[in-house]
Amino acid sequence: MSSHSAPIDFSRGLRHCDNQHDLYREVLNCYLEQFAPLLNTEDLLRNMETAHLQLHTLKSLSATIGAADLSLLAAQLFKDWQHKTQKQRTEAVTQVNLELAEVNKKIASYCNEVIPDD
Repeated sequence: MSSHSAPIDFSRGLRHCDNQHDLYREVLNCYLEQFAPLLNTEDLLRNMETAHLQLHTLKSLSATIGAADLSLLAAQLFKDWQHKTQKQRTEAVTQVNLELAEVNKKIASYCNEVIPDD
C-alpha cells in the first residue's frame, strides 16, 4: 500500500472546471470510468504506444482533477518508460496503480459526500 495518503486538491480541480460543481463531478466520474480498473500492466508492457497514451492521459487528467502527486508520478514514468527494463516498468506501474487506487477512493468519497450548492 502507498506509504502516504493520495492528496487531491479538490478546490484546484473545481477551479479547473470554472467552479462548476456539476461539471467537476462529471469530470471526476469520467476519470473513475477510465481509471477505476487501474492501468493494465500487460497492455502497457506489450505496446509502447498504449503505454505512452495511457500514462500521458493519466498525467494530464490527474493534474486537471487536482491529483498533483499522481500526475507527477505518471509524468516521470511517461518520460522514463523506454529507458526502463521490463521489471522496472512492472514495478513502476505497480506503484502508480497503488497511488491511483487511493486517488480513486478519494474521488468516490468526494462524489458521494459533496452536494453542489448551485
